[in-house]
Amino acid sequence: MKAPTTIYIVEDEMLIAACLMDQLKESGFVVLGQSTRGKTGIEEIRRLKEEGNEPDIVLMDINLRGSMDGIEAARLITEQFNCGIIFLTGQSSREVYERSFFIKPFGYVLKPYDVDQMMMTIEIAAYQRKLEIENKEIREKLEALLLEKTKENIEVLELYNTITENSLIGILVYQDGKGIFANEAMADILGYTKDEIYSFSPDELNRLLHPDDLKRLLDIARKRIEGEEIKQHTVFRIIRKNGEIRWMKTFVKRIQYLGKPALHQSYLDITEYVNFNPDTNQHTP
Repeated sequence: MKAPTTIYIVEDEMLIAACLMDQLKESGFVVLGQSTRGKTGIEEIRRLKEEGNEPDIVLMDINLRGSMDGIEAARLITEQFNCGIIFLTGQSSREVYERSFFIKPFGYVLKPYDVDQMMMTIEIAAYQRKLEIENKEIREKLEALLLEKTKENIEVLELYNTITENSLIGILVYQDGKGIFANEAMADILGYTKDEIYSFSPDELNRLLHPDDLKRLLDIARKRIEGEEIKQHTVFRIIRKNGEIRWMKTFVKRIQYLGKPALHQSYLDITEYVNFNPDTNQHTP
């Protein structure tokens, strides 16, 4: 049985925080604490981490007491800890999203809270956080292997295959318009075999992308290949072999392969959870 999701609340209104804490506990979550100020919240999360109990999710009110607002507090938390951020806000303005977007939150919940929406947002955030941590661990293991110059290349390749083929995350390495490596999870996502993926021409590979997203994605890929600094995650649609449209969230890193740039792409299928706004590149439950 999986461990319950742990949560820390930073909420300006103590009554709202108390009600939210009760609702979360009734829904099976573990609430590790709450505060009304960003600085206090950061100090308590640090203490929890030192005790080996760092929260999975931080529910962060944007408007807080004291000199530090929720966006600044969230920035410091993401720099120092491995918690997923969900912003709580009574404002739905574009300014709020633009100010907070660079922190890469896992979601936004508008006040007054809808309990079902809150629970769904937390569940999605916890799931995506788990997969992102897995993805990070995979990359770190691969980078460590590549630094071990004394090992034979075949051993590195075999271990890479073992790691990727046992991952729930779809992995695709893209170079010169073609897929040069895919794991079984990636093949399952697309509905094609790995051999079919490798055989696709650039045009055939592009036809796997939804036509409404194609131009934007090709522009992002070009910028990444050219070395331009750009956010690592993107949301878009793919078209599976059977014609089904699925929503993907990708995490992309530029790498070197055989002396040329390539893109190491990790795919998460978020179709069941997503309502996507292409103007902000944000998805919400």
